[in-house]
Amino acid sequence: MAHCGAKTRSGQPCQNRAMANGRCRMHGGKSTGAPKANQNARTHGIYSDALAEDEKGLWEQVEVGNLDNAIKIAHLQLRRALIAQNKAEGGDGLDLDMDSVTTVIPESGSSDDGEPAEAPRQTSTVQRRRRPYEDIINRLLGRIGDLEAKRAEIINKAGHADDMTALLSDLIDKLPS
Repeated sequence: MAHCGAKTRSGQPCQNRAMANGRCRMHGGKSTGAPKANQNARTHGIYSDALAEDEKGLWEQVEVGNLDNAIKIAHLQLRRALIAQNKAEGGDGLDLDMDSVTTVIPESGSSDDGEPAEAPRQTSTVQRRRRPYEDIINRLLGRIGDLEAKRAEIINKAGHADDMTALLSDLIDKLPS
């Protein structure tokens, strides 16, 4: 009977019976490892399927961890909305399709002349509506304005903090030694 041999907290080798892989149940013997085709370690790329090909190059230029990123994303969304609005206006302005299927069921039974009743009929219609691009664009412009205002406020506070640091430094220098 083979022993596990894993180092225990006391520093001695584990004396439990080893399983097929050479370790006991507490030191990895029952583990079968990661499942086949495990995707847990793969990066998710949450935005990768949302970006158009021409935006992927722009995406690489976005820095992580600052307010400017949110402003850049809002500008990309605004760009998409403007392109979509131009395409819609290039046609008839209607671009939101809605399919509807109507089923007409005739009365059951046979007709007076002995012929069977007609089978149910289905009609399909496509309704097109105007997407509210003006609302989308205005909402994005408002978001960009809010983000730019926050950015300006942060820059202003940082500049004010630098002024205070310089003032304190001057006062410290003027103190008698």
